[in-house]
Amino acid sequence: MAIKAAGGQRGSTLIATGMVLAAGAIAWFGGEGQTPPSPAETATLPGRTAPAAAPAVVRAVSNGGLPTRIVVPSAGIDAPVVEVGVVLEGGVARWETAWQAAGHHLDSAMPGQPGNVVISGHVSVADRRNLAVFATLNRVTPGDAVVVYAGARGYRYIVESITVVEPDAVEVLRSDARATVTLVTCTPDLRHRLVVTGRLEGEDSPGDPA
Repeated sequence: MAIKAAGGQRGSTLIATGMVLAAGAIAWFGGEGQTPPSPAETATLPGRTAPAAAPAVVRAVSNGGLPTRIVVPSAGIDAPVVEVGVVLEGGVARWETAWQAAGHHLDSAMPGQPGNVVISGHVSVADRRNLAVFATLNRVTPGDAVVVYAGARGYRYIVESITVVEPDAVEVLRSDARATVTLVTCTPDLRHRLVVTGRLEGEDSPGDPA
């Protein structure tokens, strides 16, 4: 997303309480200098929700460690993943944005575990030294695979929905007992957020996903 990367002083500035984490998430989604859209501008992309189907049987998987790589073959995405958290900038709590990588929200689930693995990335960058890792995320359709690696072990998620939400729609970060992944980036006009969600299908063998 077209937001400057935060500094590397996360260790001393991470906010420990739930209220500040929520505030940081809202600040990250809102961005700076952007006008919040009216409710009428929020939409679900037409024809982009998978038809209802019986829940897939997921074979047992091992709980993963920290995510290190994300691959979305249908969008040509293959990027490293680093941890991002909440930092203070000018006394305001904000989510960090990753530099030359996608960012795993450190309070979200780990790959292969129950809960929501939240990974965000830029759709465009102001600094050409940085990477717009999710510039092609809008190519994804329901049924596509998202593979999140923890070292050599990959966890395959199947995309279930693609939605466009308001910048402060922090509910997309929530977890429940299901094992899911949520990918978040800006829309090209930087006014909304593109959110791709998927459910865990199983564990991939080491190597590139098909």
